[in-house]
Amino acid sequence: MFKKVISFLMIGMLTLSLAACSAGNKSTSQEPSIPAYTEMEIGSNSGLMWPGGSRVNSKNQLVFFDRGYEANSGFVTLEQNGDLIDGSQISFLENVSAFTLDKEDNIYAVTTASMENSIAQKLTVLSPQGDILKNVELGTFSSAGGNGMQRMGFTDIAVDANGYIYLSNPSQHIQVLDKEGQGVRTLGSEGYESIDMDFEGNLIALNIIMGKRAIEKLDVSTGRTLWSNDLSQQNTSGFSMMGSNKIRSSKEDDSIYYLTSQNISKYDSSGNHIGTVIDFKAYTILASGYNISDMSIDAEGNIYVAATSLPAGAGRVSIGGGSSHQSANPADSIKYELYKYSVQSGEITAPKQEIITVSVPVSNRTLEIAASKFQRENPGYRIDIQIYPSGDYETYIRNLNTQILSGKGPDVISLGGLPYENYISRNVLADIGEMMDSDNSFDMSKYHTNIFDALKTNGGLYVLPIDFTFNVLMANQAILNQESIIIDDRNWTWNDFKSIAEKVTQKNGNGGNRTALPSVTSVELLNLFTRGSYSNYIDADRKNANFTSEGFMDLLKTIKAFDEENLTNSNVDNNMVSILEAAGREAIVFYPYNIIDYNLYGFMKSAFKEQLSLYNMPSSGDANVRTFSSNSMYGINRNSDYKAEGWEFLKILLSDEIQSQSMQGGAMQTSSGSNALGGFSVNKAAQQQRAQQAIDASQGGNMRIMLRSGDGSISLSSAPMAQTDIEYINEFIAGLNTYANIDANITSIIQDETRGFFSGNKSVEETAKLIQDRVNTYLKE
Repeated sequence: MFKKVISFLMIGMLTLSLAACSAGNKSTSQEPSIPAYTEMEIGSNSGLMWPGGSRVNSKNQLVFFDRGYEANSGFVTLEQNGDLIDGSQISFLENVSAFTLDKEDNIYAVTTASMENSIAQKLTVLSPQGDILKNVELGTFSSAGGNGMQRMGFTDIAVDANGYIYLSNPSQHIQVLDKEGQGVRTLGSEGYESIDMDFEGNLIALNIIMGKRAIEKLDVSTGRTLWSNDLSQQNTSGFSMMGSNKIRSSKEDDSIYYLTSQNISKYDSSGNHIGTVIDFKAYTILASGYNISDMSIDAEGNIYVAATSLPAGAGRVSIGGGSSHQSANPADSIKYELYKYSVQSGEITAPKQEIITVSVPVSNRTLEIAASKFQRENPGYRIDIQIYPSGDYETYIRNLNTQILSGKGPDVISLGGLPYENYISRNVLADIGEMMDSDNSFDMSKYHTNIFDALKTNGGLYVLPIDFTFNVLMANQAILNQESIIIDDRNWTWNDFKSIAEKVTQKNGNGGNRTALPSVTSVELLNLFTRGSYSNYIDADRKNANFTSEGFMDLLKTIKAFDEENLTNSNVDNNMVSILEAAGREAIVFYPYNIIDYNLYGFMKSAFKEQLSLYNMPSSGDANVRTFSSNSMYGINRNSDYKAEGWEFLKILLSDEIQSQSMQGGAMQTSSGSNALGGFSVNKAAQQQRAQQAIDASQGGNMRIMLRSGDGSISLSSAPMAQTDIEYINEFIAGLNTYANIDANITSIIQDETRGFFSGNKSVEETAKLIQDRVNTYLKE
């Protein structure tokens, strides 16, 4: 780590909505006279090994719990500049999930200890010198079953001036103990994840459960909720990450600060939202790729934020230390940074920065880490990630189209799901391929060039994919072997697949009830087979469709036959819980699925009782077509004044460091529900690193998922994976050659016209002709 100081002007709450930014005119940061925050990395002299939670004592010093390793865990005290105070270490070999300090700086630590099928909780009170003053048993909770909230236990603790203790557990009401540790009452409702005492002695609580997010102030004497601020419409500009939500009260200005993985928001004592005081995307804290994990505020208003990594293969980790046995020293794999944010005194002028705008429908962690890294390496620039806050994707596309096609718009554009062919034909996008060729520092051999080549138009690369996924047909190989079925997926057609489906289907015979596929409607099956993409029936360059081809008509006839010949299982619903359960008991043989990473393959292999084989989808007349999709593709606005800088930013997105980022510290999700980090990397080295992580995690038994649908659920551990599994997947990746572009208008036309065929009212030839004519008309508009 290193010490660094960077000043930024925080303009109230950073606006992240899609703005009409003229790319043709250079823009710079505004310079209103408002307080500015200074960012300083102060962890280099702290001596911390694995920092957990932190609090500020009566001397305005930072008290940290250091998870350490074995005998090294305990509490340490730091000066405001991050330096370790000699003699402040207190050895504490317990697994701490939360702690706080009282007015005399006594330490109240909630600890956990694993037992058979349960976890025991205890409250230990220590003096500032480390003497144990009290131990209070807090009961146990199950370590298996239930939902994630029920398996968290106590997540935060607060102590008031009278010595009363408050414990938050997301699955329970807030528990109140007297100074002797005896339970006296409960407060509030369920769902509280973080709590703190305010200057009036009231309890500030953060409620996050079942989609609800709210800050509440509770009267501790009556239990009455004094006010509640619904956060549902605030901070919706990107993903959320479990473990980074903290609420803290500041004695300096009687305000409330709310930490998320994206920013720190400030509220007054009445719960009114003042604004975003620190937006992490405007600083460099995200550049490391570490997880925002903790926040404390001292009496002078300085804010301390910890960002920490997790060791490879680690599951959920509490704050604690010695009792958490790892297979290797965490110092070898755990990294952290500790930042101090201070308000500048007086009125200052922010340093001038050139602003590069990046437009996306929803932000994600990969993008934000790359932006922070770019800003760290290029302090004269700031990446402004612009999103459309309403979640109305159609309006987002319409407004963006208006800007781009008028010669304006953002500098860098997220093109996933956008009609990028129209942008290319109208000369809106810069040729990134030319930038690659002229950049001596860019090594094309490091990347999957077949993915890049598939997105070229007339020899130029105007759309840059960052990751990709691909569609396959999963199959139970044991059943295929029993039926002596050999599939040559290099050449098979939809008719071939139908014949095989008929052979493996057994209805009420000696083999029991077994079908090729689960219960699906014809329209659902069409979408499963195509994933909504019809690129292999369209010549984008010539704007011409080919839906009257024999391959497409065979596809429609195959889908109709599955319904007419009862090749689907009516007892297996079309949801992943039912499908994977049915696959495990051999009630279905096939299922088309989109493979997003090596880990997912391990889970699917487990569901199929390690009898899983993957096959390329049957062809529609062209056996060489192997499609892939991407949720993360970018282009550079040809009219931008920052094309060179835009390319430098995209290179960071393509770098080993960014591309190898894995989901650390819990589930990460975008506000639209999609994965923040997903898909295979276009960077070969990063992909191999992820592959090794998948192998290690699967062999270590640390990979497990729980899927729920309605009243049903299924829990799966990953099947052990080896390098042969990786090579098996990589063979599919090497053959990908066609981008499966999804055009919602074309999908709508096909769904509309095929209903008549599936219901028996139209012939396949008539249906194909109607689709052909309508799509050709649309393409020429």
